[in-house]
Formats: sequence, structure tokens, C-alpha cells
Amino acid sequence: MENDSSLNSREKRNLCMFMLSYILNNLVSGILYDTYVNYLQEVSVSIATSFWAFYGYATFISAIMLIFVPKTGYKKLLVFCSISCAAALFSVVFLRSESIFYFTTLFSLVGVQLHYIMLAPFVAAYTGRLKDKSIDWYTRVYYTGYIGYFLTTYLGGVFVVKMFSLRSGQTYSAAKKITAYIADAAPELKSAYIQGNEDVLLIVGIISLLALIPVFLIKEKKEDYLELKHSDKKSFSQKTKEISKILLNRDAVTYLAYWTIISFAMGLFTSYFTVFLNRNLHIDKATSSLLVSVSYLAIVLFMLFTPFAVKKLGKVGTNVFTVLMSVPFMLMLANGDKFGNAMIPVVGLALFMRAGLANLGAPAESDLMMSITPKALRPAYTSIVNFLAGMVSIISGNFTGKYLFVEQEGYRSAYYIAAVLYVIAAIIMFTGLRKYNRKSGKES
Repeated sequence: MENDSSLNSREKRNLCMFMLSYILNNLVSGILYDTYVNYLQEVSVSIATSFWAFYGYATFISAIMLIFVPKTGYKKLLVFCSISCAAALFSVVFLRSESIFYFTTLFSLVGVQLHYIMLAPFVAAYTGRLKDKSIDWYTRVYYTGYIGYFLTTYLGGVFVVKMFSLRSGQTYSAAKKITAYIADAAPELKSAYIQGNEDVLLIVGIISLLALIPVFLIKEKKEDYLELKHSDKKSFSQKTKEISKILLNRDAVTYLAYWTIISFAMGLFTSYFTVFLNRNLHIDKATSSLLVSVSYLAIVLFMLFTPFAVKKLGKVGTNVFTVLMSVPFMLMLANGDKFGNAMIPVVGLALFMRAGLANLGAPAESDLMMSITPKALRPAYTSIVNFLAGMVSIISGNFTGKYLFVEQEGYRSAYYIAAVLYVIAAIIMFTGLRKYNRKSGKES
């Protein structure tokens, strides 16, 4: 079996530089899904409650952009990711208005989402020939990326409270207590809280620009994203037939069905963790951010065991098991306030376990998705998967914004609905894709 030694120095360098840029990009992601969403709760509730719809639009745009990889390569798109995020975050701070928030939300999410969906085909471009060993690279990129998530989700909450305390003339302890009921705070305190959020967003905008450094160090060649032995140009109709052939494949459709349901379910709660903890369970901003950040640490830790899980359960078995096992902890979160004085440790444990389990299979899932399609069509198939996921996310976001989150208790109901959808998605994957399950290199 081939191993990492079959990669040349340029290929390893490109993978490592992508990994570093992914970490920095996830620093931005951690702020977007925590500090930025809470910021929107104060300045534009309509956008905040429909945040996942913007995620859907961003995924839709990212999927279209990924189609152009055969023309542009990956490097140019990675440059766009950093610039898009930075420009959006700077605009939030310096051009604050309702109309601007639509664009900042969309372009910041395009920047992080395009980088995310590029992960699978980019890693596959260099590790496809490693066969089962490719899972190691997927795992490395994923768990190092979530280190970025962990850092900014935790530090973002702490820094927001700190900047809020400085701007309001409060002690850190007093400011922290005020954030637990920020909706009821006096206007001058709310204004200082908003400014504290903006301070953090500005800092992260600068960090986004730093992600350009490793991107510029990537040395890309056409053979990284094209099969040069088939370099003869194909007509549009030929390409359409190839893609159509994939979409008519039962396995490809099954994966699309699985990912569609998961995408809709995620849109009901994953972007609103701190909103639920802060406004439903009345946990202060710093503590709620800490709890969510610890859940990202769980992702890092659990992904260390992904290769072991795949070896024992196979790619499909790992995904099915982890998706199903995350459901009980989602229900614990929904009922966090029923645990009395033990609420914070119970909610922390539930967040930790749900996040760890739900994401342990992510590298295996990416590897599974890439195994369905040939190298030349991987960017296109990834675009199709994310195009559909984007449309579903738009539907999910509009559902939460117009119906589910009209009442604050809707944030709790979201966990129950998502739990049911997770079970359905797991059943679809198991029944339709179990033939791809591999344990110890053998078909199961």
C-alpha cells in the first residue's frame, strides 16, 4: 500500500499550506457563527433569524465558483476567500447599515464556505493515489481547521465582553453578567455592547488577510486539478453527458439525498448555538461562547480517532454510527434548563459530545463522496452536492426566519425537528451506500 512517502515535496507543501490557510479561515468562521450572529441579533434581527438562508446563498454561489476550478485552479479561489471575508468584516465596522449587512453576511459566508467545500477535491487532488491512507490527510486538515474554530469561538466571546466592559466603563465581571440579559439592557449599554462586537470583527478581518500568506506559497500545476492524459477539449454536450451520467447513478443520488436532509437539519440549530444558550437558557455571553468553543475542541479530539473508527466500522458505518449517536445529546440540549443547577455542565457535555460525534465521520464522508466520482469530475460533483445543499439551506433559513423563530421557543423546537431528520439521513446512507463500507482495506 502506498503511503505519504509517495507524495513529492511540492505536493506535501501544497497540502500543508492549504491546511494553514484553512486554520486561519476557520478563525474567521468561528467568529461568524458566534460573535457575528449575536451581533446581528442587535442590529438586524431579520438577517439573524434567517442566517442559514444566507449560508444557503453562499453555498450556492460557492458551488458555482468551484465549477471553474478546471479553468482557474484552486489557488485563485483561495485568494478570493480571504479577500471576501476581510472586505465583508471591514464593511461591517465602517459602513454599518441595514442594506450593507445583507452583503457582508453573504460575502463573508461565501469566503468561508468556498474554502470549506474546496477541501475535499483539493485534498483528493494530491492524495487520490494513496487509497485508504488518504483518510489521514482529510483528518489532519479537518481537525487542525477546527482548532481555529475553537480558538475564536472561545476568545471571541471573551473579547466581546472585554471590549464591552471597556466601552461601558464596567468591570469585566459586571459586563459578563449584563450579557446574560442583554435584550433587557439600557440603550447606552446596548450601544457599548454593539461596539464591542465590532471591535472583535475588525480584528478578525485583519486575521483573514493573513490567510493570503500560505495561499501565495502554494505552487500549483495544471495536473493537480486536470487529468492531462485526457487533455483533449470536450464539448459542452460531452461534459453535460458525463455529469448527467453521475447524477443518474444511484449511489450519487443517494449521497445527495443524505446530504440534503443533513443540510436542512443543520440549518435549524448549528448557527444559533450561542443565541439559544444566551436567550433561551440565559447563560451569559462569555460562558455560552466558552461552551460552544469547547464543542469545537471536541471535534478536534474526536477526529483524532477517525482513522481508527473507519478501520473498525468502515466509512459508511462510521458516519451512520456517529450521526445516530449525536441525536440523544441534541435532545439534552433542547432540555438544558430542566437540569437546574447542573444546567451549565450538562449543556456543556451535550454540546461536547454532539459536536464530537457528528463530526468524527466528516473526513470519512469527504473520502466517500470523492470515491463516487473520477478525478476530472470531482470539482463538478462537489459543486452539485453543495449547489443542492445551498438551495436546501435557503429553504431552511427562510423556514426559521419566517416561521420557526418567530417565537423564542422555536430555537428549542429546532433540536427536536433536527433529531428526527438526522435519523432519517442515517437510514438513507446505510441502506443506499453500505456497499462502499471498507474495514481494514476489505469490502464489508
